[in-house]
Amino acid sequence: MASRPAVAAPELALDHVAALSRAAGEDAALLAIRERARALLTPLTLPDRARHLWRYTSPATFLPDGDPSAAAPGDVGPAWRLDESLSAAALLGGGGLRVIEIGADARAAGVVIEDLHRAGVADLLGRVVPAGHGFLEAINTAAWRGGVLVRVPAGVTLEHPIRLRLVAGALSLPRVLVLAGEGSSFEVIEGHVGGGAAARVIGVTEVVAEANANVRYGLVQRWEAGVIGHLTARARVAAGAHAQLSLASFGGAEFKADVGAVLAGEGAAVETFGVAMGGDAQRFDHHTEHIHEAPRTTSNLDFKVALTGAARSAYTGMIRIAPGAAGSEAYQENRNLLLSGHARAESIPELEILTDDVRCSHGATVSPIDPEQLFYLASRGLAPMQAARVIVYGFLDQTLGRLPQTTRERIQALVAARLHTE
Repeated sequence: MASRPAVAAPELALDHVAALSRAAGEDAALLAIRERARALLTPLTLPDRARHLWRYTSPATFLPDGDPSAAAPGDVGPAWRLDESLSAAALLGGGGLRVIEIGADARAAGVVIEDLHRAGVADLLGRVVPAGHGFLEAINTAAWRGGVLVRVPAGVTLEHPIRLRLVAGALSLPRVLVLAGEGSSFEVIEGHVGGGAAARVIGVTEVVAEANANVRYGLVQRWEAGVIGHLTARARVAAGAHAQLSLASFGGAEFKADVGAVLAGEGAAVETFGVAMGGDAQRFDHHTEHIHEAPRTTSNLDFKVALTGAARSAYTGMIRIAPGAAGSEAYQENRNLLLSGHARAESIPELEILTDDVRCSHGATVSPIDPEQLFYLASRGLAPMQAARVIVYGFLDQTLGRLPQTTRERIQALVAARLHTE
């Protein structure tokens, strides 16, 4: 029997970490964090494909072609001015924070939007998403270029959302840190746009919600065709705090997301709502995780996927109830609608319950459009494509209806645009 040819071990150069840090004006503490992350990648070890989180997507797909610490600046895309519908806005592109706009009310309340490179928060960076979370998170921690800090002080309520616009270049490694002070209440919309053929994005977002805070965080990905990207967005939720995480995936050629929360304080609550729409030969791989560490915490997840063409989707959702989290409740639902005979979806819900006195459940479905629904709508005079659009709208509507108004309207517009181009 012929021997199988040896596969070359992947290599990753990170030769310019110190120079990157100096050029960005960082302090010694931040450079030390980068160096520790680089040590985790020497040598580079990719996850075993047998691990379920990488069963459907090759980790090598997301590796940069060159040295990420030497990434060249890219396009920043069009800027915009703050209007009455926003409390604050920031534009990240070309490897840096290009625009910061803060409304008068938000500024008077002490809201801070600033360059993460110079924010002096090394003690907070990596507390929610440490470099050891995974090899892509380690790459970002060692070589991120272009970051923004959002800090809302204790007790501050913002009527309008904060919008972050992140423009993808040839290689983008953005970093976002959101700090919600005790009892604060606000919404952040993080929108990923731009890119093109062969573009790579490896992004990390950390959200820290202090006691009794109420944070609505929306992650909207609508890259151009050809982008290959991985985004990690994680929240740590303190006692009595509530976090709503929303995820919307539309663009790119291959996209993997890791979105989750740690319910760290008694009475913390997390809701995660998401939609994904794929077509042509797009590949989506979403992983969500709700980790209940404290007692009497609650979580709810509703994630829906609609696919056309030869698109593929894989979803893995974990609910973990720790030994000290008695009295917790959790629910997880993933529904997949296949609009083409060539589309495929995989759904893997998981429960890990390590204590008694909990209530947990989950549901998952993968199905084509119901022909009876199509027949009913056709009998009312709708053409096949119109009928399909109505069904998809209805399929997604319950999930979208749970989102804050601004995020919901934005995602509904993207859904409508996608349906009318299929």
